[in-house]
Amino acid sequence: MNRKAKKFAAAGAACLLAMSLVTGCSSSQTGSGNPAITMDGRNVSMGEALLYTEVMKSQYESYYGDQIWDMEVSDGVTFGQSLKDGVTEDLVKMSYLASVADQYEVAVSDEEKANYDTYVSNFKQNLGEDVISENGITDDDIRNLIEMNSVSNTVYQKIINEATVELSDEEKEAARCIKVQHILISTTDTTKEDENGDTVDMTDDEIAAYKDQQYATAEEALSRAQNGEDFQALADEYSSENAGFEFSFDKNGYSYSQQSSMVEPFYTAAWELSEGQISGIVESEYGYHIIKCVSENDETETAQAISSAENSKKQSAADEQIQSEIDAKQYSLSDDWNNYTITSPDVEETTAESTADTTADTSAETSADSAEDSADETASETESAAE
Repeated sequence: MNRKAKKFAAAGAACLLAMSLVTGCSSSQTGSGNPAITMDGRNVSMGEALLYTEVMKSQYESYYGDQIWDMEVSDGVTFGQSLKDGVTEDLVKMSYLASVADQYEVAVSDEEKANYDTYVSNFKQNLGEDVISENGITDDDIRNLIEMNSVSNTVYQKIINEATVELSDEEKEAARCIKVQHILISTTDTTKEDENGDTVDMTDDEIAAYKDQQYATAEEALSRAQNGEDFQALADEYSSENAGFEFSFDKNGYSYSQQSSMVEPFYTAAWELSEGQISGIVESEYGYHIIKCVSENDETETAQAISSAENSKKQSAADEQIQSEIDAKQYSLSDDWNNYTITSPDVEETTAESTADTTADTSAETSADSAEDSADETASETESAAE
């Protein structure tokens, strides 16, 4: 399955227990209690499958509209088909994980079940009674999907926790984080006031002159730093507001404590420094940086990075184990599910068609690239259960 659509598919699982954020769109394809997927006698109904799909569709469409499904994400594969493939994978995995819940002593508590009526009500309200009705989704479909999602999540996490892994020396070295301090002379303030007091953009010549002036300021700050003046005092004097003074990150520029990434020119230059060394002037989209390496191994940040690497390796081991067990089982897809498609609705007015075509031509690739980022935020807590 296409990775970007798979990321989005994972977002659907994250939304299942937060339906107050979901707004749906209607579908002309209906389901029933008939199975969509059967695995060793355990069924996922068409109603459950269509409900899961509608939740995910609504998330995608909240960013990109409903004309995305016929766009190609790879040769001959549309967003709609890619998403459906992801739905199938997710439901198979969730169904399998739920089927082994007893082995991991996982069960739904009475307290959790007591909340199901509220969840059912929220689904109906936020997806819309028309969507629920047209897709043949029953209250039991909603309850079953919520329970399967919850149980599979817990089982999956237990499998991860039980996995035993050990990082190699190379993997530990890859997790090492450095600590740096920096001064930033900003070049982002490229506006000015005109004669009427309004804020307008600078001309190209004015921007060039402004950057030259800022570069000269950076040279001045660098000279003072190289002459031994206190680096933090210089940062207080020269750095733009909210520039940040001290950062720790790995070779890819990722900061585990801040859960953010540095821009490429900054972290590349920083990793070339030895402890105590000061860089030259490094230009990024934010301006001119002067970087000082404080430590070639920030032990606290490195420990977080190693823990993250271990968790990732455990998750990979768990994924391989689960997929191997799924591959050893027999499951089938019903004709109803095989015939189900996700397509963009017809655009009735010529003007609307023109707009949709223009959007498709200019944004298909952008949508594919950015969909992963948008979905990652939504799926960060429960993506592991859906994949």
